[in-house]
Amino acid sequence: MLYGLIKPDRGEIRIRGRAEALIELGAGFNPALTGRETVDVAAAVNGLGRAETARLLERVEDFAELGEIIGAPMLSYSSGMRARLAFALAIGLEPDLLLIDEALAVGDPYFQRKCMNMMHRFLHDGGSILFVSHNPHQVQALCSRAILLESGRLAFEGSAVETVSHMLDQQGGGGWGSDDEGDGPLVIERLSIAGDGGGSIGSGEAARLTLRYRSAETTDIRWGFNIMTRDQAICVTGGSDMAPMRIEAGEGELSCVVPNLSLVPGLYMLRAAVHEASSNVRLAGCGWTRPGLIFKVEAAPGLLTNAQMQIGQLVVTDVDWGRR
Repeated sequence: MLYGLIKPDRGEIRIRGRAEALIELGAGFNPALTGRETVDVAAAVNGLGRAETARLLERVEDFAELGEIIGAPMLSYSSGMRARLAFALAIGLEPDLLLIDEALAVGDPYFQRKCMNMMHRFLHDGGSILFVSHNPHQVQALCSRAILLESGRLAFEGSAVETVSHMLDQQGGGGWGSDDEGDGPLVIERLSIAGDGGGSIGSGEAARLTLRYRSAETTDIRWGFNIMTRDQAICVTGGSDMAPMRIEAGEGELSCVVPNLSLVPGLYMLRAAVHEASSNVRLAGCGWTRPGLIFKVEAAPGLLTNAQMQIGQLVVTDVDWGRR
């Protein structure tokens, strides 16, 4: 409706400026046209002259990084190539409002991060973005405000962090279950992280990770975890218990303590996996094929803490400054 593809049966929508959208990957693309011809068509639809079209093509080629493939028919493109062209074209047309609906989910990690950085610059330069996603990490990394929809109705409205926090609270406050729940002999029922005393997680303090599982059989396993940035772009740290451990059929719990969680205050994402010890085949995972658990590291406000967060520092390091 915001893009004008569907007309509302009541109410009204007002948009100031020109909008471009990535709603369905490749929507509006003619598979018989080359990528270059697709850019020409988009330029003509938007009323661009010859010189503006040439500049648009240059911007698209530079951002999409498709090389010679941009001269090939779209029907030969992979989904990742279509995502590259679609995003590069939408942002290259320099709209006032950019509408994005899950279109970046198929892109490779490098290009997803490149798109996120470009969208941050787009916002900084005065543009507006309406971002629809099931990925809470990207929502928090990109958006200042968010709404939560349940069955098409508004369930919550607030800052992006508040909205994600509300969603997690509605899910019981713990992590998601297994990525492929019910498909294997072992299911992760809950993943959680807290201060070692059970409270908030402090920067430089101990933290306890707990993984609750349900196993259909007795087996020897290994398990481990990764801590990612909230947009899942960088693995900050992690750990794996390489010593085989026997678990019995039924419900159980795996737990470990990180004595000094040296992370700068902020939001992070936790994921975990359980592997069969002998074959190293993953029996269950949480946060690998769908978002893991978002958690917050806290610290008292201070000049150094603010500076660390402002420059995007992730890890706190002990330094000997040589003063005796």
